[in-house]
Amino acid sequence: MTRIADIVDVIDTWLTRLLDAAVIGLAGLLFCLLNYAVFTRFVLNDSVSWSEELPAHILAVLTFVGAAYLTRTSEHLGFDAVVRIMRPGLKRAVMAGNLILMAGFGALLAWYGGIAAASFGSRMLISVDLPMGLFRWAMPLGGALIALISLTRLAGLLTGRVAPDDLLPESDA
Repeated sequence: MTRIADIVDVIDTWLTRLLDAAVIGLAGLLFCLLNYAVFTRFVLNDSVSWSEELPAHILAVLTFVGAAYLTRTSEHLGFDAVVRIMRPGLKRAVMAGNLILMAGFGALLAWYGGIAAASFGSRMLISVDLPMGLFRWAMPLGGALIALISLTRLAGLLTGRVAPDDLLPESDA
């Protein structure tokens, strides 16, 4: 059992690092692109052709990767005030059920998002010579990450390596 717990810890550590870097990188790229577009439009009086399309697609990618990030940090939408007052055994059961539902949601998002992303085939963006699928695959990727994070945390919860309170967002108190 300790071997499984060690594997869960390694996966969790690498997922955290990967998601931190991805969210920071995507947000930074979006920030730079939008500021460049504003600068060229209002200072240089010469708009770039991709000023709306490319940032919109990057924002969509950031949305799905950010959803996985929020799943990892337990900052997603939830009713943690109710869970905080539960007895430990009931809290563990509710958290396990929640993780199972989140993993199922992530799997469905990955499956149907993959079908939707595949439907774009080799279509290209209008203003930039980039494949549309590059951005559309963010939905199944985000869903797969949500499922993987939820299953990893479920394994940690069931093996006792993760306490139910560790899965709650930080308290405002």
